[in-house]
Amino acid sequence: MRKADLTSRAVAGFVDLLIVLGLARLPDVIGLLAAAGYILFRDGLFEHQSVGKKLIGIRIAPADDAAALAGFRESVIRNVTLAVAFLLFKIPYAGWVLGPLAVLIECLTALGDERAMRVGDLLARTWAVRHSAAAPDNASAPQAPGAEAPPAPGPAEQG
Repeated sequence: MRKADLTSRAVAGFVDLLIVLGLARLPDVIGLLAAAGYILFRDGLFEHQSVGKKLIGIRIAPADDAAALAGFRESVIRNVTLAVAFLLFKIPYAGWVLGPLAVLIECLTALGDERAMRVGDLLARTWAVRHSAAAPDNASAPQAPGAEAPPAPGPAEQG
């Protein structure tokens, strides 16, 4: 499995942010709980992918086994930092600084890590990987030039 590049992760995060903003517009506490709940559980939904990750083609995998799927437990652990940032943002003035600061720390951590693991990934021991439902895991790995599979034996070679 290849790690998901930060651009793909940012686009998937933007799609998920649009969903969170839509949920937050629901009345009163229902909107707050729905948005925070989506942030926490999003990576365990829809075949273990958030809506944004599903559209972009990435998923979350345990750091020690990229072929396994991350579940709701890992989703909650890895996204608790983002949920706290969302809730902080609801506090006037101080939260308007602390919420974006928490997200900035997440982004800087991902930029500085070789596997692009953010703080939530480090806590949950997960990482974002490219995922293609149409191709097996080893088919997405690039091959060296001239490393094509040998041709199938012809009728004269079968014996």
